[in-house]
Amino acid sequence: MDAWSEIVRELTLKLVGWPSVTNTAGECQWSQQLAEWLGQQPYFAAHPSQLRLERTVDDGYERSNLYALVRGTGPTTVVLAGHYDVVSIENYASLAEWATDPEALLPRLIASLEANGSSPSDQLALEDLRSGDFLPGRGALDMKSGLAVGLAVLLHFAAQPERRGNLLFIATPDEEEASHGARSAAIHLHELAKEWGLELAAAINLDATSDQAAGEQGQAIFLGTVGKFLPLIYLVGRETHAGYPFDGINVNRMAAAVTQAIECNIDLCDEAEGELAPPPISLKQSDLKTFYDVTTPSTAWCYFNYLTHGRPANLVLDQFMAVTSEALDAVLATQFAQAQRYAALVGSAAPVRWQAQVLSYADLVVRAQQHSGPTFARNLAAFTAQLQADRTLDAPNFSRQLVAYLWRCAGLSGPAAVVCFGSLHYPHSLVAGHNERERHLQAACERHAQALAADHATTIKLRPFFAGISDMSFYGSAMEHADQTIVAANTPLWGSRLKFDYNLVRTLNLPTINIGPWGRDYHQRLERVYMPYLLKTLPELIWRVANDVLQTG
Repeated sequence: MDAWSEIVRELTLKLVGWPSVTNTAGECQWSQQLAEWLGQQPYFAAHPSQLRLERTVDDGYERSNLYALVRGTGPTTVVLAGHYDVVSIENYASLAEWATDPEALLPRLIASLEANGSSPSDQLALEDLRSGDFLPGRGALDMKSGLAVGLAVLLHFAAQPERRGNLLFIATPDEEEASHGARSAAIHLHELAKEWGLELAAAINLDATSDQAAGEQGQAIFLGTVGKFLPLIYLVGRETHAGYPFDGINVNRMAAAVTQAIECNIDLCDEAEGELAPPPISLKQSDLKTFYDVTTPSTAWCYFNYLTHGRPANLVLDQFMAVTSEALDAVLATQFAQAQRYAALVGSAAPVRWQAQVLSYADLVVRAQQHSGPTFARNLAAFTAQLQADRTLDAPNFSRQLVAYLWRCAGLSGPAAVVCFGSLHYPHSLVAGHNERERHLQAACERHAQALAADHATTIKLRPFFAGISDMSFYGSAMEHADQTIVAANTPLWGSRLKFDYNLVRTLNLPTINIGPWGRDYHQRLERVYMPYLLKTLPELIWRVANDVLQTG
């Protein structure tokens, strides 16, 4: 349907042209810019009360969600949602000036690749950009082109003389860091649905996918999204002088053993619906010594990105504690054997055989409270307030400092490890035919994907899990209450920097899928969106699926 092409391209260029790097002034201003532009469109000029900006909740930045409602007959409503923040433009280096101007960036990026592009990925990017089928720019793929398609569908719906049901467009900030926007939307949607008399039937997230093939995997409808944990492990060794290595336990050795045991451990992969989630991967490993001397460091930490398809929080915690315990047992056994051999060679006394304890964060809190007595709660609140006042602390560092404080309060000694969740938990979700709404949405996706793929001589797959961490977790997940209890008890951020009731998402009961643009290298300097799919196939696909849901409402 060529009628889509002009408006989608125009909107993509416009939205990319408004800078909105996460946690910057541009991000704070972005929703206001879009609200002003939408307010000039005929439908919203006539219905200004259906265009709303709402501040994000418990957010240190002055950011807002944008809600734009186009009404038809009846209460049935489909949500079109996406985030407008983008990652930093620093990796564009000398081309950063044009990072948000795709048409100016394109020839410069081609020239840069012609002069300096030597890797296979550089050569693929050069071929893509020369073809004219790809548009570069920060946010062009992730995910302002998706928002552009959502807006095009919204305005096309508004232009229809007769409309059945309603479309609600939502643009949110902060997906790239802590999902303040989507978490706030879970709160706002309850209020707006009641105020506007809406029956929320389905949500279509508009986020992007990427692969290095020809789109066979990325041009897809995703019926759910992966879940995400950030298991954080705080390690405590036993200091010793470098000249007497077997008199203590070097925490760096402990941390290395834990990372080796967890990194890319296929046995930890979660599997569901015939798809295997990626294994955990290390994002950080470091000791915490800040000065030089010849004493071994006593504390270290590491954390891992871990994606799930259905594994509950209690099993994730148990597995990471078990792997950590096994790794420490093995490394301490090895050190004992080495110490015995060394003692025999030099004629020294028999070495100490160290044993490690592994605690959950919830266990540590109890031990700290028991050891510290009646002043514990007051002192913990004061320390937490100090951490909250430091806005330079990211979620893992906030968590690590709180664990270290509690370790001191507990009066324990190493070797030991504490396992917790170091950041916001993103629950998995899946539209799996549990009720009539889900079954109808699945059928609509399958029917229209097949028809459009045939019409456009391309492929559009149905896949169970969107592979990237996304805001879908806060529209369509069904996190069990037991899971929330485990997450809350073992997340140091909980109740201070992180306040979110996952039951809000559960009570929304909103079947959520992802239909978005495809391209390559998002978050990178070579980020680019595939235009033939974006301009023709994608808007028609979203239009058909959304209307299918509305027509049966």
